[in-house]
Amino acid sequence: MSDEAKNENPEGEAPDPEIEDTDENAEPDQDAEAAEEKKPGLKDKLAAHKIMVFSVLFLVIVAGTVAGLYFTGMLTAKKPHEISLALPDAAVFHEIPKITVDLKPSPKHSRPFIRLVMQVELQGESAKTSFIERETKILDAMQTHLRTLTVQELQDTDGTQRLRTDLLMVINNVIRPERAITVYYKEIMIR
Repeated sequence: MSDEAKNENPEGEAPDPEIEDTDENAEPDQDAEAAEEKKPGLKDKLAAHKIMVFSVLFLVIVAGTVAGLYFTGMLTAKKPHEISLALPDAAVFHEIPKITVDLKPSPKHSRPFIRLVMQVELQGESAKTSFIERETKILDAMQTHLRTLTVQELQDTDGTQRLRTDLLMVINNVIRPERAITVYYKEIMIR
């Protein structure tokens, strides 16, 4: 038998194209498989989305960490919540010599005067040393100020409190940069 006879159908019918295995029929199947390989599948799309989600998540975590470190001050050389303060020295007291000064005359009081015995509270030993060194200048400034006042200005509690504030300002101006805290009256006599 020849090859043609083998391929031919014994009944003389035409061969069935579905049954026959020829190169023409094989090529469309291979093209379909190649086309499916070229198109991204569902798995490939999910993998691409996972990579994108993890990349964004990573960037958010890194940005949050950097922002947290910055706002806590760990990335800056100077920490804003840490400051250094020099605590003030303990207060010390110094007796001011007795002051007797004529006040400014008025129609009611022709020859008024004031006698003061005071103590000053100073901020530390260095302020006390500065006060003692400049005591003559301080007493002169106090007497000059007192001579400008009248009896009426010193009459009530407000007047003596104003005088305390004025004398404290005189002392602080003279002993600057040192500081006096307050002045205490031991005796006040106005006539």
